[in-house]
Amino acid sequence: MLTIGWIMLGVAALAAAENTFCPDGNYTSATVPTSVHKLKVGDIKVVAGMGDSGTAANGAESTQLFDIMTQYRGRSFSIGGASSYNYGLTTLPNILRLFNPHLRGYSTGVGDENSPTANLNVAQFGALSSQMKLQAELLIKRMKADPKINIDEDWKMVTLLTGGNDICRACANVSLYPASMFRANIEAALDVLQEGSPRTIVNLLEVFDITNLMKVMPLQPSCQEAMKIKLCPCPPGSDGSELSALSKEYQRALVNLINTGKYNRKPDFTVVIQPFLGNVPTTETGEPDMSFFTPDCFHLSTKGHSAAGVSLWNTMLRRKSKKHRAFNHPEQPMCPTTRYIPTQVNYS
Repeated sequence: MLTIGWIMLGVAALAAAENTFCPDGNYTSATVPTSVHKLKVGDIKVVAGMGDSGTAANGAESTQLFDIMTQYRGRSFSIGGASSYNYGLTTLPNILRLFNPHLRGYSTGVGDENSPTANLNVAQFGALSSQMKLQAELLIKRMKADPKINIDEDWKMVTLLTGGNDICRACANVSLYPASMFRANIEAALDVLQEGSPRTIVNLLEVFDITNLMKVMPLQPSCQEAMKIKLCPCPPGSDGSELSALSKEYQRALVNLINTGKYNRKPDFTVVIQPFLGNVPTTETGEPDMSFFTPDCFHLSTKGHSAAGVSLWNTMLRRKSKKHRAFNHPEQPMCPTTRYIPTQVNYS
């Protein structure tokens, strides 16, 4: 009976990994590519995540405000691998696992960045962009320590999302968190990755404009208690307009950094901006759809993470000129329509 049980578990695992929406197509290279610009989705062997509570999935399963500090890393849109695509959790790793069931690095449980199930999710609650360099160093250390990862040979996909906490702190004094400093912090982290993590493609996500949420929070009863926490310490009466301008400056700073071409100088490393978080999901009336957020009206719920996972996937597969600037829902994962994962070099 025990043997039969293990066989059934194996069958279930294979079923969960079956590629159900792209059954036909050549999505894995015949030989391991040496150029990041000739990389297919099935070539990705390792995923990793860097950032703050957005990547840590704080409160994703929470129904009460007091549970927001719980980090549901297995449900993170960019690095979570709990459950599976076929069971409705459409995170980036769960979609990638349809193309490579042996994918490694994703988080599966609940806990902080040091918990055993965090794996290569090194994001930290409350982290600022200034901490991304240290996270990059920690990530490389973890990959080198994993005997099942060959850091020199395995192709890796790292997703980086940061800036939200910088912008919130800037609400008290915008001059303390300028876009120039944000750019320098991101550049320092990317430099570490480029030097220490060969065969890597980095998804660099733009921070979304939190002022859209700030404007609707006073109108939502469920958000009023969260407002007392002061996640963004804005002065009384502020509508956050100064943060909206700063968000756009941060976005331009990332674009200007990547447009220097600094991260296209090695054949096996590149950085691609994925701008889909530029706007949050909205209702038919154009207001932010709070069903995608946790009780604090700030972090993504599991529904939000699933939707963001699909949006990240679809944006990643689009050429630069076709990338989404909105967090769309409902949206279904698309099959790759280009021969390789689009970069600035292969599909400009």
